[in-house]
Amino acid sequence: MSARSMGLFLVLLFCTGRAFAGPCDEALSAEQGLPTILLEKALINPVSFTASDGHAYYLADLMVPEPFGEMGAELLGGGEVYVQALAEKSDRWGRKPAILLDNDRRDLSARLVEAGVAIVKPQLRDFNCLKLLIKLERDARKTTSGLWVVKNVIIDYKSIGYAQIGLYGIVEAELVSVGQTRSRTYLNFGERWTEDLTGIIQRRKLADFSEFGHDLSMIEGRRVRLRGVVQLDDGPQIELKHPAQLELLD
Repeated sequence: MSARSMGLFLVLLFCTGRAFAGPCDEALSAEQGLPTILLEKALINPVSFTASDGHAYYLADLMVPEPFGEMGAELLGGGEVYVQALAEKSDRWGRKPAILLDNDRRDLSARLVEAGVAIVKPQLRDFNCLKLLIKLERDARKTTSGLWVVKNVIIDYKSIGYAQIGLYGIVEAELVSVGQTRSRTYLNFGERWTEDLTGIIQRRKLADFSEFGHDLSMIEGRRVRLRGVVQLDDGPQIELKHPAQLELLD
């Protein structure tokens, strides 16, 4: 076993004995007839996998970079896991968002994040659940667990190039100013919007940011972390559709 695999193994060995009872358990179902899938298949292709019921799913609120899907499945013991959909309707590609449960019907999301196998990609989970997952991700980054020891997924916005456009990324930067129009709030990370990074929040989402605990009027001059798809519209920008996409670092 390589040093990287051994590091992940030790973390997962520690994690597997812990029950993550708490915010993320609120979505768990007592339903007995849940479909199943081999854990390796789900983690290697988390954006689209077919469970035993013939339906297509994607892993909700998490992103698993290669090659950590295969490694994560190996270290978690592989085998079949349960698939629990978080929505009744499928998206335009015929997929339903889902979480994976172990044989004891415990959500695997926290264990994957804490082991450094997955990155949090806020979307559907409860605010308190996402706060927990982001904390576990932060801890994994501090201890250089999993992907955090072999790949720096945090980038400074000034180094964003065309290779990052269209990809999900995590960016750290100092917030220069906050701008407001009738329909949007702009988080400006430089003086030139045609060149510098901008975070965009639609007005209809502002209540969610307030409920999550963000006071956007008090964050100018602070260093923050954004996560989301990096787009290019004159300058690079990330639309913040969920308040968990924004973290205050100081």
